[in-house]
Amino acid sequence: MAIFAIVFANERFQADGAYYLFKIVNNGEFQVEHQRYILAVSQIFPLIGAKIGLSINTIFILNSLNNVIFFYLVFLYAAYFLKDKTAGIAVILFMVFGVLHIQFTPMYEIWYGTILLVLVRSHIVTGRTVTLKDLSLVGIIMLTVLFAHPLLFIPLIFIILFGAIETWRIHWRLLVCIVVVFISWYMVKKLFLSTYEAGKVSMLNTSWNQAYKDLLDPSYYWKLCKFFFTYYTIPVIVFLLSIGFYIMRRAYVKMLLLSAFFLGQILLVNFTHVMDWELTPYFERMYMPIIPIIFLPFLYDLFTQVTLRNNFGAIVLVLIVGWRIGRFVDVGLDYKKLTAKSELAIKEAQKLPGSKFELHPDDYKSCMKYVDWSFTMESMLRSAEMDKSHTVTICTWEDLAEHGNGMRLNENDYMMRRWEVMPDYAVNEKYFHIRKGKYVQLERVCWK
Repeated sequence: MAIFAIVFANERFQADGAYYLFKIVNNGEFQVEHQRYILAVSQIFPLIGAKIGLSINTIFILNSLNNVIFFYLVFLYAAYFLKDKTAGIAVILFMVFGVLHIQFTPMYEIWYGTILLVLVRSHIVTGRTVTLKDLSLVGIIMLTVLFAHPLLFIPLIFIILFGAIETWRIHWRLLVCIVVVFISWYMVKKLFLSTYEAGKVSMLNTSWNQAYKDLLDPSYYWKLCKFFFTYYTIPVIVFLLSIGFYIMRRAYVKMLLLSAFFLGQILLVNFTHVMDWELTPYFERMYMPIIPIIFLPFLYDLFTQVTLRNNFGAIVLVLIVGWRIGRFVDVGLDYKKLTAKSELAIKEAQKLPGSKFELHPDDYKSCMKYVDWSFTMESMLRSAEMDKSHTVTICTWEDLAEHGNGMRLNENDYMMRRWEVMPDYAVNEKYFHIRKGKYVQLERVCWK
């Protein structure tokens, strides 16, 4: 994965990734929003690079390696501190499943939080939930998971309940810790709920959100089945294997709990969202909670007992991970083609005297139709890497139309993104050199 991260470093800051990377390079500080403080962890290495003045290209590599290093540290914590090999395998699998497109936006906080769920399960399984030291550790981990993303409370509750039904008891100290953690999280969110997260919560309001009506159509469920068997083939197979295993062992409570949370997460997403039948980074995030819900019971109950004790399990694991990395490379090659188009537009812009440009509308409708709201920042980062003395920022007509940006921008302002117009002097001159002037439309580059 480290080799993959280095090879595709220039592709691994799409959308939100470009936003956060530009912010930490330009401002020289952590960029944390919505109380999701695990975002700081995803920014450590590129921020260090920016602080000590490393090149933009080196910062790209550090940004790409950041999640690999973090996941490796979590692996070491599980395998060596907790002495739980099964948890180590879970960390490896969580690095490759449910993250086909997210591999190219590796800073997503929900991914970091999902990995930490492995440690919660491992603490419970290994009995490391009694002493003050262990309770403090597991409490911090659970709190970090909850603040990483609003949806992660679902798999966290699942893990706690799953552990409880295995022994039909829960130690009072752990129970107190769980209650304190959830109350603390709820109170902070209630008092400091951001506008963005409030908007997400409001999607449960059926008075305006009519997405739930799709669930009334029986054919909709057939489409869902095809979607999951297409894009989540291995996780669905693992789920079915686990259900079959629990039926054979007459572990009906586990079977019902696993089914309820797995299907419940899918229904929640479809109750609140109009489904996109092509896999997108957004829906990968929405469905990421099903990864720990599916894999943790399978690994600890079935895989450990049946295959972990012989070489067959190791061979299967290596083959599956290798296959997934191959899929990432395939997708990465497509992203490289898109990057090449971006760099072509940047090169054309750098031939001109100014720094502020609008992408030609024909390009935006054809070969560069993938361009996202973050392209203004992505183009600044890439242009600084290509020619440090001539930074350019390229927007689209949609960016200029938002909030009347085209009318209110003057020669001394640039559009960081369509919701943030900034003065030229606000850029970090160590990395970016914005030339004053108005926005100029580029010539078409798609057929060059």
